[in-house]
Amino acid sequence: MRRKNTIAATVLIAVAIAYGALTAYLPVRTLPNTPDPSFFPWINTVIILVLSVLLLVGSLWQSLPEKPSRDSSRQRLAVWALVAFFGYLAVMPSLGFVLATVPFFAVMMVLFGENRPLWIGGGTIGATGVLYMLFRHGFGVFLPRGLLAGIIP
Repeated sequence: MRRKNTIAATVLIAVAIAYGALTAYLPVRTLPNTPDPSFFPWINTVIILVLSVLLLVGSLWQSLPEKPSRDSSRQRLAVWALVAFFGYLAVMPSLGFVLATVPFFAVMMVLFGENRPLWIGGGTIGATGVLYMLFRHGFGVFLPRGLLAGIIP
């Protein structure tokens, strides 16, 4: 696994550098109090670079070789997570961000082992609320309102 992680990290670092170079000279927006078009690509570039460097460092520091395991339950978990994600993408335009994200987060929490109802309920509602407020009021990005179009301003 160490070799695969090292190769993946190296490729991702190269992709992040190329992506950053391609988006470095996007035009400047002259509207006041709005981010430039290059703002989100630079956030993506920094996140990809940081995570790739961490993966590279972790794979280089790993001393013991990992035994390969083909656990079928982990593979089924990955398949169910992908099914939930694609279902989420399919229903978000019609239901809206809030109504689609709450059950999606709940399904993902259950899939990955959380079984306390209060943590699932509070976590999904809290995370959805924080993400909505961050994108709507922090970044000025309008998320799909769907069925709550008359309720959410």
